[in-house]
Amino acid sequence: MEPTEENTESSPQSAINTAIFALTTMLSLSGNSLVCLAFYRNRRLRTITSFYILSLAVADMMVAIFVFPFGTVAYGLRTWPFTNNFCQFSGFLSLYWAEVSLCIMALTSINRYLCVVKPVMYSALFTKSKTITSIVSFWICPFIMSLVYNIAASVTYRWEPFGLYCRPKLLDERSERILHIMFAGLTLLSMLLVVFGYCRVYGVIRKHNNAIVPSLRFPNRQGTVSAQEIKTSRVLFAAVFGFFICWSPFIIVSILEFGFLINIPSSIEFIHLLFSAFSAFINPVIYGVMNRAMRKEFCNILLRRKS
Repeated sequence: MEPTEENTESSPQSAINTAIFALTTMLSLSGNSLVCLAFYRNRRLRTITSFYILSLAVADMMVAIFVFPFGTVAYGLRTWPFTNNFCQFSGFLSLYWAEVSLCIMALTSINRYLCVVKPVMYSALFTKSKTITSIVSFWICPFIMSLVYNIAASVTYRWEPFGLYCRPKLLDERSERILHIMFAGLTLLSMLLVVFGYCRVYGVIRKHNNAIVPSLRFPNRQGTVSAQEIKTSRVLFAAVFGFFICWSPFIIVSILEFGFLINIPSSIEFIHLLFSAFSAFINPVIYGVMNRAMRKEFCNILLRRKS
């Protein structure tokens, strides 16, 4: 692998940052493992919407196993000690993780929007088989598209100082700038559309005064949307909001660095990498705090009790 500039942080600062990345890796792996175990143990958690939660947990576990640990070691050693081929794999996987997570968030937003705002369409579109098919499709399509683009554009990945993963590099600087700006712009646009969908959902919830009435009644043949579905919408909105907050620094830094050619200080590089890594474990925390059934199953797993 071609040599890269070494991380020039002071040793104490580098040690602290490395410890934070290592803790983030352990939290991501343990938290998402709890989510997967909870679904495996408790059949009552296996609702249609929960398949999206499980899919996000699998995606986050993927980077917690194959990306974060090796990036943490490289950050601590101040150089990439692994092979060039593994850098290509790690870099591709990190971008693929971001794409899959965003796609699943978008699907979840559509699910909640139709469930609360248009329940007639929801019952027809979101069956168990259709939900699983849509999730599998949104895992496969980004993979094929990313693979084809990487081959066609001769994208390579390279570890850089202050990095947690290998970053994509193109043959010329202009194409590389366009790639980063497009990825940041599409991420921002997609997240804004997702947030817009949830805002519509909460507009309906406020309109029907859900804080007092235990269920929402709509003038259609399907009757009601249960209060449980509204609670689920709140949990998933919190997950989407957390995802948005975690990836906002990445979007801002990418636009400033590649759009306006601003030199980003190492401290800011660390913060935006840390926040993007936080998105891999924030969801289990949200589910454990806001979802009583999930929280109870987490306790059962940790205390080795039956469901």
